[in-house]
Amino acid sequence: MRKVIFQVDNNSCFDSDRIQISRSLCKSFGLKNSEIVKFQFGSQVEEVTIVEVHSSKVPTIEITPELAEKLVIPFEILPIHCLYKQDENTLKLGPIIACITNQMYHEDLKFGSMTTFFEELARFAKRHHILFYVKPLMKWEEQFYGHSYQHEQWQSYLFPKPDAVYNRIGSRSFETSAAYEQFAQFLQQQKVNYFNHCFLDKWEIHEALSSFPEITPYLPNTTLLDDYDTFAEKLTLYDCIFVKPVNGSQGRQILKIVKEDGGYIVYYSSFSQEISTFFKSSYILHKRLKERLKKKTFIVQQGIDLIRFDEERPLDFRILCIKNEESQWKVISSVARISPKERMVSNLAQGGEQKRPFDVLSELFDEKLAKQYVRLMGELAVEVANLITESHDGLFGELGIDIALDKEGKLWIIEVNSKPSKTEIDEPNERIRPSTRAIIAYLAHLSGYSLQRN
Repeated sequence: MRKVIFQVDNNSCFDSDRIQISRSLCKSFGLKNSEIVKFQFGSQVEEVTIVEVHSSKVPTIEITPELAEKLVIPFEILPIHCLYKQDENTLKLGPIIACITNQMYHEDLKFGSMTTFFEELARFAKRHHILFYVKPLMKWEEQFYGHSYQHEQWQSYLFPKPDAVYNRIGSRSFETSAAYEQFAQFLQQQKVNYFNHCFLDKWEIHEALSSFPEITPYLPNTTLLDDYDTFAEKLTLYDCIFVKPVNGSQGRQILKIVKEDGGYIVYYSSFSQEISTFFKSSYILHKRLKERLKKKTFIVQQGIDLIRFDEERPLDFRILCIKNEESQWKVISSVARISPKERMVSNLAQGGEQKRPFDVLSELFDEKLAKQYVRLMGELAVEVANLITESHDGLFGELGIDIALDKEGKLWIIEVNSKPSKTEIDEPNERIRPSTRAIIAYLAHLSGYSLQRN
């Protein structure tokens, strides 16, 4: 694999089936002048004749505008990688990687809350000679129109089919749409790797993890919200339970039910405040829940008596795992998520605060124990990621695992998220997060390239 400067020569007098390649590149790949090879960019392949150029010391490939149009090459000058597959007699430019989203691009709003993250991906990809684009997927079309981040702004182009795809569709309902299903089928037919193909269902995850004896001690007691007897049993067993939507995210629609004053207080967290309602009877409470929640599916989960920061703020931990270039799960980052005062959820979307896990734990425990908890949470998260891979169809490359620590010092697996939130960062032009580096490296790996050899 070599980094090359790829150019479209608008003044070329060559036929469109000839490409000019610098002598150093020909020597590197063992190619000879006038040799006929296949030239590939994305899914487009053309047969060409090599014209060796002696003057250029920089690895360079130049083609005609006619050939660029056939190959759907969007730029006249493109720093990119080049592979020579000797067994296929093919020169391949790449990698070409795409991120799909259901966010349409707007001049003012760009990609909404995902803009900063997409720009971060684009900047890091460009540093490593990787062609990266964002494809909004509102309807299915075989032509890959998308947006590339060039000169500090997003520009629209027609792109070739990508070598690998990162799914950042932000809507569960859209993932059941005809457009997404047709797109996914196309990628499968074309043998294009794409990862995190779907959101995860809380109940399905619980059932899957429950089948592994080594992980069940870390799972809170969980059932579906269904008949009254099962619901009443949970209220008898625990002083606190949570009712959560199986397809919820960002802490929305979560109910906390606490036994108190001879009845039950139900806490509901809105974006601005926490609301509570008192029920004297568990039967009336169950009936009201079934009426209000209607046909949606919810789980009932054992409440955990979490450790607290500043004595009154519950916290949990988000461990981000991403596959490396050997397709092995690794902990890339971790944060402690601290609930606002008098709030029951720690999600940043609900006003939570985040800190480094060791910084928080070292205020609550001695340094040795704090380090031990950080290590154990990382090991548990990697084990969960491996078991999700083993028990689920499709390719997963990024998982956010939420882990809690109770006041007795026990770890609990709270949730697994295949679309972990991407919060905006300060000074986006100055910082590339480790998770961004890892995602691009994994996409390159899925495309047959390695950043480690870059």
